[in-house]
Formats: sequence, structure tokens, C-alpha cells
Amino acid sequence: MKRAIKRWISLLAVMTLAATLAAAQQPATETAPSNAKQQDQKSGSGIVPPGVKLEPKMPAAGAPKPFQFPDAATKTLANGLRVFVVSDRREPAVAARLVLLTAGSVEDSAAAPGVAQMTANMLTQGTEKRSAKDIADAIDFVGGSLIAQAGKDSTTVTLAVVKKDLNSGLDLMSDIVLHPAFSAEELDRQRQQLLSTLTVQYSDPEYLASLVFSRVVYGGSPYGWPAEGTPDVVKKLQRDQLQKFHDSYYAPNQALLAFAGDISPEEAFAVAERFFGTWQKLNVTAEAVAPPAPFSGLHIWLVDKPDSQQTQIRMGKIGIRRADPDYIPLSVTNRIFGGGYNSRLNTEVRIKKGLTYGAYSSFNPHRYTGAFTAGTYTRTEATVEATKLVVDLIAKMSAGDVTQKELDFSRDYLAGVYPIQSETAEQVAERVLSSAAFDLPANYNRTYPDKVRGVTLAQADAMAQKYFPAKDLDIVLAGDVSAFRDALKKEFPNASYVEIPYDELDVLAPNLRKPKEKSASATPESFEQGKAMLLEAAKAAGGDELASVKSLMMTESGKLFAANGENPVTVKWIVAYPDRSHGDVTLPNEHIVQICDGRSAWLQFPDHTVDVTPAVNEFERGLSLFGGGWGIYRRVLLGDLTGHAIGEAEIQGKKTEGVAVQAPFGPVKLYFDPATHLLVAARYQSSGAQGPMDNEQRWSDYRSVEGRQFAYSTVIYRDGAKFVESNIQEIQLNPKVDDSLFAKPQDAAGK
Repeated sequence: MKRAIKRWISLLAVMTLAATLAAAQQPATETAPSNAKQQDQKSGSGIVPPGVKLEPKMPAAGAPKPFQFPDAATKTLANGLRVFVVSDRREPAVAARLVLLTAGSVEDSAAAPGVAQMTANMLTQGTEKRSAKDIADAIDFVGGSLIAQAGKDSTTVTLAVVKKDLNSGLDLMSDIVLHPAFSAEELDRQRQQLLSTLTVQYSDPEYLASLVFSRVVYGGSPYGWPAEGTPDVVKKLQRDQLQKFHDSYYAPNQALLAFAGDISPEEAFAVAERFFGTWQKLNVTAEAVAPPAPFSGLHIWLVDKPDSQQTQIRMGKIGIRRADPDYIPLSVTNRIFGGGYNSRLNTEVRIKKGLTYGAYSSFNPHRYTGAFTAGTYTRTEATVEATKLVVDLIAKMSAGDVTQKELDFSRDYLAGVYPIQSETAEQVAERVLSSAAFDLPANYNRTYPDKVRGVTLAQADAMAQKYFPAKDLDIVLAGDVSAFRDALKKEFPNASYVEIPYDELDVLAPNLRKPKEKSASATPESFEQGKAMLLEAAKAAGGDELASVKSLMMTESGKLFAANGENPVTVKWIVAYPDRSHGDVTLPNEHIVQICDGRSAWLQFPDHTVDVTPAVNEFERGLSLFGGGWGIYRRVLLGDLTGHAIGEAEIQGKKTEGVAVQAPFGPVKLYFDPATHLLVAARYQSSGAQGPMDNEQRWSDYRSVEGRQFAYSTVIYRDGAKFVESNIQEIQLNPKVDDSLFAKPQDAAGK
């Protein structure tokens, strides 16, 4: 409770300071006489006497209060783990923060970014002796927090607990770092959540603009790859990739551990040894990442999303690394240009011109390089005006005309807010480790406020001239390109242009475009081979006995996976071949009947019916794939369905042989076990709210049903994430079927 109150107080302090500094920027006018103010207050009339001008005026800034960042005690364990301790007995709380210097996303391969982040995400999702629920329950029980996340340069694990629970917390922390399980089930869950997020983000111009900007500014450097990966990469992530990344890069001799709060150095060193002392060294070093080559001129990248109502604007170029000597004077200078509400950029673009609700600039430094970014957004028709204004403001800044008033405000703000941002144990631990991780001087945190206040006008002008070059910029605009393309090219006639439709965007491709898919070659030989494979599969499943199956009734139960978690589902199916189905679906607090009569389809809810005839192909595809392809095989045996062989594919670590089928309901790729000839999986596309979705349906647990092989277990993956898993509870062949089950209700007819 005390810690929560302190955080609220800190937040209010930051807000109050910002408001105070903002008000200090207001223009001054003549001050009203003090006796007039007193008289007005006494009378209570609220009427300003004639000839009196009122003015809002802040009191002069007081002398800066002394602040001393605490020193850290240090020790290096035998395995190379460097430990830092900052004692603070004011509250009975301790924060422990571990930084893994060689486990950042820069270690991802160009073909598979996202491994570092998923590895970090999975740390808290289970260990060799604890489940994800065990970990969550344990940290919740002590009222603490345990978070793992990967950044560009490193992976960070942070623990916050009260002093009495430190041992319990460190036991959890060391367990997730040293013994993660990377279970397939939890990976599926994390993958599904991430894919759901990416599905939304890839339709958001704000995300697309930042994604493309990072990629074009950093070029081929891993700093430009999306840390979370791409949908295509995430779908393919496997447990072995995460385990290999962990085993290769999680090393004590490339790690830093800081304790801050109610703990002495002796106590901290002892618990560090107890919980991390057995961690084995690895022969791994942090390899430098070369910065991108410099470029010249204006390069404009247009991401076309025609349904956008606004345009997202990003521009900038390569900046500096975190340890650059220019970092502090440049931070002061950028605060003047675009680092706050009263900055030049926000004042001109938002306050004066009303083109946006916010504009900003930042220098985002990493260990080996960094980037300068100026960003805003505006209504589509103002795109060119806003873009030109930002470019012009950068050009003006590059002239180095910083005023003393701007400099004073920036220095006072950055130095003044520093103590407020260094109050909690977590903040102190983060600052201690940041200075160590970026090889900054040992006294960096202690001297930071003084160095900020020491930045001179000459230094600020030099920074502006050096790091704000308006002639050499990458500019990314994401929005309805057709609405501003011509005007933009007229305004910037000498720029180079690249235009990419958002649905063709591939940030891992050299030209940022998805490669055009090549269809598998179909030859007379491959058709003959495909025909033979389909007939062999139909024979393995029951052969001519399948043709005698006119109907079936079955009950299946399982789980439906959604962004909000798992939902149990039970379905009672009645199927009348070749194209009719009736399913009673029971979900938590909901009952739905879905019906297809071969020509139309509809959903029946307790109080209304919804026509879904446009999706009738989806119904028929599902019907044809019942039981591991029984509906498909019926068509094969009748001679009205064939396909061509497409070669081998690995599914769940096993070799399969594929056949591409062009069925009446659409294309499907079928994959068979070469030993049993039974269907292992099918891949196809289905329609969704966000466009086409990739599906993979897998079958297992085949059992004999009156001499025919039927798959009792089914799992469906949608866009790489587990969507449904189910198991057959009961099945009956050739039951008598009442045709009224497939009769369309009057209120759904004709819709």
C-alpha cells in the first residue's frame, strides 16, 4: 500500500512539475498593482478596476534542490555474474533486476525475428517444476511482480517484493531464468495471443508507419527488424528455437543483477550466490552490430491503406548510440525541438496550425547505434501541409538558432524531473544497470543532473546543426495514398518514392514486398501420382465401404481458443452426404445450431436466425473433411475429384506426402502418412473479418468404426494459432435422418 501511494505521489509530482513548466512558457504582460488585487479580494466583486491589466505570472524558479543518486556496491561472482546493490531502508521492499546482455532481439536471425521476445515471454509460462499457473499464483500470493521482456539489446527480468518475501521471489526468478520449460501448449497460447495482436496492428496505419520507418532507417541492421516478429514467422515458431536461443545466449558471464531497496550489500551478495551461483558460464560474447551506411537525399515511402481517414507521418535518420558523448547535450536539444508538449514541433504542428493532436521527436539510442525520429499524424487532406511543416521545422532547427530561454527551460525540466524518476527501487535498479549495460561512467547517474544543467548554448547549437539534417531524411507516410500522392510529389519533386499496398507489405523482404507465390507445378505425371495417392488413402480409410455411408451422427467435445481464453464446446453432428449437415453447438452461456442444406447455410440462435449463405463453401469443406477426409474420399471413389502430387512436407516433425486438390468448395492441400496412407493434415484458406485466413487441420487417433478408419482427434490452427481442438465421444453410421432438420426457416429464407 505504501509503495502504491508513493507511486501516486510521484505521478502527481511529475504532472505538477510539467504543468508548472508549461505555464512558465506563457507570455508576460503588465502586472496589476498588489493593492488593487487585495481590494478586489476584499470586495469579492470579481470586477477588474478600470485601467488594471491582469496577468497570469508564475513565481520565479527557485534554486535547484540538492539530489544525490545513491552509490552502488558491486561484486562479481565466480561464474561472471556482476551484482550491484543500492540500499534504501525507507521502505521494506526490494527490487531485483537481471539484464541478459547477449539475449536481445539483435541476436535474432534475419529470417526469424521474434525468437528473443518469445523466449522472454515464455520464461514466466512454466519451468521444469512449475506451471504457468503455479508461477502466477506464487507471485500473486506475496503481492509482488515478476516480469520478463526482451528489448533490442538485452532481455530483462524484474522482480519486486517486500523484504520478507525476497527469498521466495528470488527462487521464482532464478527458476524461470535457469529452467524454463517452453511447453508446446503454452507456446501455442502465447502464439495465439501475439497473432491476435498482430492481426489488429497490421490493419493500423500507426503501427505500419512505425514498422516501415524502423526497417528503412536501419536498413539491413537487426535493429530494424520487428522485435515481435511477423505473422508468418510467429506461425512457424517452434519450441526448439526458443530452447536453443536460451541455451546459447542466457549466460551469467554476460549478465548484470541489481538489487535496490531494503537490503544490505552483504545480504544481496549472499542471495545472489545462493540463487544464481550455480548458473554455468557460456562461451558467448556480445558482438558489435555495424551501423547502417549513411545516405543522402529525401527518400519517401508510401504505405497505401485506402480505408484510412488519417495519415501517419514518420521521418528521420540514423542517430547516436547510447554511450555517445553527445547524448546529454543532444537530449537537451531534442527537448527543445520535439521532446515535450511545449516543444517547437508540437507548438507549430498542433497548437498553432491545428493539424494534429500531437507531434514529437526522439533520439532512440541502442548499444551500437540509434535513430532520430520525428512523428505525427493528421487528417488525409492535410498530409502534404503537415509533412512539409515538419521538414521545414527540422531545417530551421538545423540552423542552430536555439534561444537562451528555450535552453533554460529544457535544462530545468530534464534536471528537475530526474529525481522524481529515480524514486522507486525499480527505477533505481534500472538506472544502475543501464549505466553498466551501456558502459557509461560509474558516476553517470550521480552527475547526470549537473551535466544537464551544464549544457551551453553553443553546445545546443552545435547539436542542432549536427543531428537535424533536413536534406537527408527517410519519410514514411501511411494512409490513403491516392488522396495526396500527386500533391506530395509536386511539393517534393526531387525525392525518391516507393509505394507499397499495405496487404503486400513484408518488412523482412529487401524491397519490403511479399514475393509473388509460385503455384506448384502440375504435370501429367504429378496428376497420375496424385490420383494414385488419393485412391490409396481412400482404400486405407475403408475403400468401397465408405461409399455405403450415407449419413452419420456423432458427438464431439473440445475447446475453442480465443483472445479472451479457452472456451469449452460440445457439438452434436448429423451429416447427410454429400452436402448436408446439422450441428447443435453448445458454448458457455450460448447455444447455436448451424445448418447447411448444400445450397445455403444459416445459424439458428434461441431468438433469431442469421443467414450465412456466402460461407456455404466453408460448411461444405468442413463436411468433406469429417473423420480425416471421409467426404473427400467419397468423391474420389466416385471419380469426380482428383489432384496432383506436390511433394513432401514436414508436419509436427514427421514427413508427409502432399496432394493439391481443386474441390468444388475451393483448393485444399492434403498431406498423408507415407506408411499408413491416412490423412495427417489439410491446409486451406477461409474467410474472416480481417480477410483470408490460413488454416491447418490435423488428425490423429484413428480408430476402426465398422471396418472404416475414423480420426477421433482433430486440431485446427488458424493463422498459426490453435483455434479448435476436439475429440469424438460417440459415432453412429447410417442413422435415419429426418429431412426437416435441413429445412430453412422462413425468417432466414431469401436473405
